[in-house]
Amino acid sequence: MPLLALFALLSWPLVVAVLFQRMERPRALIWSIFAGYLLLPQLVEIDLPAFPGLNKHMIPALAAAVMVWFVTRDRARDEPVPPPMGPWVGLLLAMNFVSPIMTALTNPDPLIDGINYRPAMSISQGIADLILQFIQLLPFMMGYKLLWDARGAELWLRCLVLGVLCYTLPMLIELRLSPQINVWVYGYFQHDFIQTIRYGGYRPIVFLEHPLWVALMTMTAFLSAIAIARNNRTARNLLIAVYLGCVLVLCKSAGALMQALMAAPLVAFARPRMMVLAAAMVATVAFSYPTLRTTSWMPLQGIVNLAMSISPERGRSLEFRLMNEEALLERAMERPVFGWGGWGRPLFYDPYSGRLSSIPDGQWVIWVGARGVFGYLAQFLLLLTPIFALLRAMPRGRSAPKRRELVVLGTLALMLAMNLLDLIPNATLTPLTWLTAGALLGNARRLRQGVQGQDETMAETQILPKKAGLPTVL
Repeated sequence: MPLLALFALLSWPLVVAVLFQRMERPRALIWSIFAGYLLLPQLVEIDLPAFPGLNKHMIPALAAAVMVWFVTRDRARDEPVPPPMGPWVGLLLAMNFVSPIMTALTNPDPLIDGINYRPAMSISQGIADLILQFIQLLPFMMGYKLLWDARGAELWLRCLVLGVLCYTLPMLIELRLSPQINVWVYGYFQHDFIQTIRYGGYRPIVFLEHPLWVALMTMTAFLSAIAIARNNRTARNLLIAVYLGCVLVLCKSAGALMQALMAAPLVAFARPRMMVLAAAMVATVAFSYPTLRTTSWMPLQGIVNLAMSISPERGRSLEFRLMNEEALLERAMERPVFGWGGWGRPLFYDPYSGRLSSIPDGQWVIWVGARGVFGYLAQFLLLLTPIFALLRAMPRGRSAPKRRELVVLGTLALMLAMNLLDLIPNATLTPLTWLTAGALLGNARRLRQGVQGQDETMAETQILPKKAGLPTVL
């Protein structure tokens, strides 16, 4: 294990402690999770007995949770209290926590295929998966607790723009010199280098999992910048939005570009309720994809032919993914309710060489294979609920006093919906996804119940710098 990578993981709780000491809790929460996602090393884990491996997604969430619920809980006395999540969200959370245990109980048999051996699922493994599931949902719960008002939602958008603006510097370096920053800093490359080459150039990856993850994050920051520029049409805000749009094009990701083309005009011009309605429609298509792909309503062959006409290489890649999905879905339906569990049990292996012969790309097929339909519904409905809760809570007609706030919330809904759409071909579920979902659900419940958060004008004065300088330029 690279020593610097290990040191970065071990020292991050100290960074989180400093952030919570020097910043207000919502801002400290955002930077604890977001900066850890941007800077910590990929693929490196700290293995502890009877505990899931601690990686860049888990350590920031755990450290932030300790600071929120234990170390700084005395500050919560001066903060407004978010409304209850409601019984439906409580049921979905319970389903998420029950799912790993039920999967372990229904998979007591080992799988032997030639020289390949996959062990049975034990109750201890189910408990470890339960702990992992809980840690993965911590950003969702903390986002609900601290970013549930208009101030928290706008703060998340502004921090996202600022973080990606700073991240564009190493991204541009990799676009020119090839993706090497992870090698220079941590001493290893975190993915297959061939995946970073597209259209005669390079795609940035920096410290993330894959260039597609970088493109998706840049797309969400681009949408956030457009929303900020719409609410405050200054030359600086417009320039930031244009700049992030140019960087998104340089990321050379067709999926992220298509999502930006769908969502950016809505963020820039549509009424907030129309934005949320479009987000609900996109999220519904993403949720229904496993069913739609088996019907004539989803012309998969036509989509492949269209991709072939644009780029034969991309068309063949899409065709391979669809064939791979078909095989993995058939495998998952052998145990449809609670899935196959871990240890690669939902996948196919060569019986002679023991090598993996199937590649699960989409997050949905990973969920269905590992946790079954029960686990898929638990996870996806929890991500889908904030969008529909906001659609239900949106005021009808033109609401001038809340227009700025509603533009921010509509942008968050579109960001989450585009991320859900991206879960069809890719496994781009990150702590940022859960943080966005938690903030969106909190604001939806606040609007629905008429609970007052902190004043919106206070958010503007605290988010923007007081003096001119580099933060003002950014």
